[in-house]
Amino acid sequence: MRTPRTPGHRPASGSPGESSRGPGVRSPLERAVDRWERRLRVILTVVTLVVLPLVAWGAGQAVYGHYTQVRQVQLARLHPVAARLLTDARSSGDRRGAQPGFHALVRWSDRDGSRTGTAPVRAWLHRGATATVWLDARGVIAVPPENRDFAVTAGVAMGFATAFGGVAAAYGARRGIYRSIDRRRLAQWNREWERVEPGWVTRYGR
Repeated sequence: MRTPRTPGHRPASGSPGESSRGPGVRSPLERAVDRWERRLRVILTVVTLVVLPLVAWGAGQAVYGHYTQVRQVQLARLHPVAARLLTDARSSGDRRGAQPGFHALVRWSDRDGSRTGTAPVRAWLHRGATATVWLDARGVIAVPPENRDFAVTAGVAMGFATAFGGVAAAYGARRGIYRSIDRRRLAQWNREWERVEPGWVTRYGR
């Protein structure tokens, strides 16, 4: 025996006002341009949340690996010695041909005896202080290898720069494409109104 249906009774499934169409059924009011806009939104979301972080991480790792390898090569070719400053450390300033940073006249000892030369040192060291000087295989003063933290800093900076540039590019592309979609949608509405307007005016008047 069937239970009589109470007037105004609504089925339990679905919320009030929800369409009876399934989630995979297209709306009859949806145009092709609307479907393209929805797909574009999904693509940009995936690019921003998945692809862009991976690209930024890869760029940062590449820069970090590069400078780590450069440091390893420098450490293999150079060796440090302790030297004493004969003059105060002074900045090279904008002198032509001078290397950036601070330099001082230093003296160090090796198997050939005592030697002197101008070497890059830490800033603001005074005469008589001790500094680490890097020499090549011939015993000539060389540029010190990069600090180990430099590779980390460069990698992080490259990662952030790549992420920022990617977000800016994605935002610019989104604005440009959406403007094109809006112009196309407006043109389509105008064409449809030109077809509908004569019958609308005839039936309802102006």
